[in-house]
Amino acid sequence: MDTIFIREFRVDAWVGIYEWEKLRPQTLELEVEIGIPDKGAGKSDDIHDTVHYGQVVERFAAELKDRHFGLLEALAEHLAGIVVGEFGAPWVRLSVAKLGHIRNVRKVGVTIERSRPGKG
Repeated sequence: MDTIFIREFRVDAWVGIYEWEKLRPQTLELEVEIGIPDKGAGKSDDIHDTVHYGQVVERFAAELKDRHFGLLEALAEHLAGIVVGEFGAPWVRLSVAKLGHIRNVRKVGVTIERSRPGKG
């Protein structure tokens, strides 16, 4: 399976259940792997035959700008739904991490995998 990857994507987002987390956005780090639709982009050399990773990055940043999530799990679920629903990817693996959130821990987060029905 061919994939597109987005590594070390940092974005500010409103996420957290504690009162201090609700006072300001936190910087998150995302790692994204997106299954490439079987449309032959490698042969056609046409952006319309794949998932436009630049648009994914822009869409994620816009979505997280003002929306609040209590849990990283919910945030990851929402973003995964965008990739498979709006961008038509057959599947996505998405990791979302808070940076320096816990003393002596550089990153803490979740990883989820989602696919379109009938795609894996």
